[in-house]
Amino acid sequence: MATLQAAARRIRDDASRSHWLDASRLRLYSCVALACYALYFGIWLFRACVLKVPGVFAPGGDFVVFWSTAKLALSSGAAAPYDLGALRHVELSAVPGLAIGDGVLPWLYPPMSLWFVLPFGLLPYGLATFVFLVGGVAWFAWALCRTLPWRDARLAAVAFPGIVVVLATGQNSLWLAGCAGLALTCLRSRPLLAGVLLGVVAMKPQLALMVPVALLCARAWRALGAMVFTTLVLTVASLLVFGSEPFAAFLRNAAMARESVEQGSALMARMPTVFASMKLISGGLLLPYAIHGLVAAAALASVVYAWSRPCSFALRAAVLVVAGLLVPAYLYDYDLVFLGLAIAWLGAHGHRAGWLRGERELLVLLWLMPLWSRVTGPEIGFQPLPLGLMLALALGVWRIRLERMDKASFNA
Repeated sequence: MATLQAAARRIRDDASRSHWLDASRLRLYSCVALACYALYFGIWLFRACVLKVPGVFAPGGDFVVFWSTAKLALSSGAAAPYDLGALRHVELSAVPGLAIGDGVLPWLYPPMSLWFVLPFGLLPYGLATFVFLVGGVAWFAWALCRTLPWRDARLAAVAFPGIVVVLATGQNSLWLAGCAGLALTCLRSRPLLAGVLLGVVAMKPQLALMVPVALLCARAWRALGAMVFTTLVLTVASLLVFGSEPFAAFLRNAAMARESVEQGSALMARMPTVFASMKLISGGLLLPYAIHGLVAAAALASVVYAWSRPCSFALRAAVLVVAGLLVPAYLYDYDLVFLGLAIAWLGAHGHRAGWLRGERELLVLLWLMPLWSRVTGPEIGFQPLPLGLMLALALGVWRIRLERMDKASFNA
C-alpha cells in the first residue's frame, strides 16, 4: 500500500514539473477558439440575415419552441403547447419555412417549466432570442468563474465548445447548467439557496436524477429539503393554476419522445448516451438497455462512493455532474454543456493538488467533446462520447481513491 501511494505521489510530482499546456498556451488556444467562434457565427449570420440563403436560419433555432410555447400558453392555455398542430402554426409564424423534421419542434418539458418561459412570450421573437441566448451565456459563465480560482482557466472555460453548441441550437442548457454550477459552489455555505437552484434544474428531470442521491449520501438535509420543497411548490402551483390537462399532455408527449428514441427515429448521432451508442451499433432494444443499465449502475455507485465519505468537494462535484450525464438514456449534445462544470472542478482540483500524468490531456479531450456531432454526420454510425464521459468519471473516482489513501497513510 505504501509503495502504491509513493508511486502515485511521484507521478503527480513528475507531471506537475513541466507540461506543454502552460498558462501562455492556455490563453493562446482559448483566444484562437473564441476567434473561430466569432468567425463561425459571423458567417452564419451573414448568410442567414444578409444573403437570406434558403434553408439557412439564424443561430438558436430551437428557441422557437420555447417562444412559441410561451405565446401559445399565454393565448390559449397551458395545455395548448403540447398540441403539435397548434404549436406548428405558431412556430411557422415566427420562422416561416422552418424545416426541422416535419416542421415542428415538440414541447417535451413538464408544465412547471412554463413559469420560466412565459416572460419570453411577451417579447418579439428576435429580441426574445437575443435575451435568452446572451442571458444564458452570462449566467453559465458566472457559474464557471465562481468555480475556477485563476484567470487563465476562466478564459478557457468561457471558450468551452459546449457553449457554442447551445448557442447554435438555442436550447436552455446554459440556464440549467448555470443553476447547477452555482448550486454546487454555494452548497456548503448557503445550502437552502443551493437546494432552490437544484429544484429549478429538476424541471428537466433526467438531468437531476443523481442530485438527491448525492445529497442523501452527504446528509445535506437542508439542501435536499429545499430542493424537494422547490419542486413541490412548482408542481402544486402549476397544478392549481394550469390544471391537470397539461400534466396528462406532457406524459403523452414524453411517451412519444421515448418511442422515437427506441425506434431510432430520433437524432441518435447527436445523443451522447450509452443507449444511443449501442443502438447505433447493434439495433434492437434489449442490448442497448442492458449495457446502459450497467453503466448507469456504475455511475450511481460512483456518486455513492464520492458523497458518502469525506473527500475534496471539487472531486465530489465532478463525479456528480458526470454521473448525471451518464444515467439518462435521453440526452442531446447541447446538454454536454454540463460537462464544462466537471472539467472546471477537476481542473481546480488538479491545479491545487498537483496533476496526474495524462490528466490535462484528458481534460483537453473532454473540453473538445461537444464538437463531435458538429464535425461528423450520422453516417459515422458510432457515438464515442459516452466513452469520454466514462473516462471522466473514472478520473474523478481514481482521484478520490488516491486522496483517501494519502489521508489514511498520514493518519497512520
